[in-house]
Amino acid sequence: MPNATTHTAGRRTAPPRLKGYRYVDVIGKGSTAHVYRYRQEATERDVAIKVSNTHLDPKAGARFSAEATFMASFPHPNILTVYGAGVTNDGRSYIIFEYAPGGSVKDIIAQQGVYPVDKTLDYGVQLASALYLAHRNRTVHRDIKTSNILITAQGLPAIADFGIATSLYDHRSTGYSPPWAPPEVLASNGSGDDRSDIYSLAATLYAMLAGKSPFEYMYAPHTLDELVDCIMHKPPLPINRADVPNTVQRVLLKALSPDPADRYFTALEFARALQETQIQLYGHATPVTVQGIEAYPARAVLPAAGANGGLPDAPTPRQKNRKPLIITSVVVAALAAIGIVFATVVMPNMDRSANTTAAVVNPDMDGTPSDGGDPDVTGGGAAVPSPIELSGTYAGDTVKFTWGNPDPQDGDAYAWSVIDSSGSAHAGTKLTKDTSVSVPASSGPQTCIQVSIVRKDRRMSSTPATVCTMR
Repeated sequence: MPNATTHTAGRRTAPPRLKGYRYVDVIGKGSTAHVYRYRQEATERDVAIKVSNTHLDPKAGARFSAEATFMASFPHPNILTVYGAGVTNDGRSYIIFEYAPGGSVKDIIAQQGVYPVDKTLDYGVQLASALYLAHRNRTVHRDIKTSNILITAQGLPAIADFGIATSLYDHRSTGYSPPWAPPEVLASNGSGDDRSDIYSLAATLYAMLAGKSPFEYMYAPHTLDELVDCIMHKPPLPINRADVPNTVQRVLLKALSPDPADRYFTALEFARALQETQIQLYGHATPVTVQGIEAYPARAVLPAAGANGGLPDAPTPRQKNRKPLIITSVVVAALAAIGIVFATVVMPNMDRSANTTAAVVNPDMDGTPSDGGDPDVTGGGAAVPSPIELSGTYAGDTVKFTWGNPDPQDGDAYAWSVIDSSGSAHAGTKLTKDTSVSVPASSGPQTCIQVSIVRKDRRMSSTPATVCTMR
């Protein structure tokens, strides 16, 4: 019987044959699901499809349904959005996402080394914005970590895998990952709230700068039990890296406080602290992208050096062999609130797709291929993608912005508008057939525009792509 069970499990975890999609390869494997790359035949676009490993398992089906619901409920450029979902003919649940060609933050750290400070702060504001939107809708993620942050085709960091997300009011135990979990989650064996997510996001940003999760980096535990003991009983320590300013260290250490009451009260407050640090260090900030929330802080007030005492001693330096991360640094963010402007100002009565661009990967998966197939099933649906490869260049008093179309079709046009310092479209929305536009440079340190693809049938990108360029 064990051999028969093993054979059946192997068959069920093979990539299914999905009507309209052509199997390409395996993205990753996990204990509950596999993620495969398929090509959508109608558009020749790659997608990621997450397929459960079990056959007609009510619990697995419920998890997939919940994940699809959570991710579809929060349209945001930094939350991975569902294209479609269904069940294979043999009873396995699946969800279709946009393929994320940039891989995960975990992969990038392993391949290229630690991140620069400015890119880490940029990612932090974007991801904190996404978390705040989820928390505002009474949902916590509960498993934020480097392997659950994917880089989309637009170069945006996006939160993946809402498989164990749950209501803020549901305190039942769920899954979690010890290196990234705060003490209260470890103590309760999985329960957590919005401040637990803030801690895990801070741990992820810490790892972008240090190369490891905070307590793995600080104390180098040899076993999981030692790691848990460190998180439960030892203080977080600053990163031993000369180019990480004390202001950055203080913001991260506050968010990593063992006592939830000592952390930032909301993910928005965490985002504001990161923005204020950006302003102090670089003179500009990444906008917060949540509808109804100001894009930038009213004033820059940084944590006082003595507010929580001086920084604790850094850990003893360990051998460094980290290559600097080389990534084109363009400040990009898509403003969720502006989606409404596009829907109501650009083309009233325009039919908009309910889907937005997304990506997916499962945590801690390997890339072992698998073969086989199952009967054809139908599912998924086309969405109008956001523009990609956005960039801007100053030329005197003007800025030329360019972008690409990942899925060009006859009759495509582009709706664009300039974004002011408050995050609003202040110059009206215009249409162009070109993939570039020149605009007057703003009086501030950066000039920003947003762009959407508009189809001949009046559908458009649900999430505008936004690009900012600095003087």
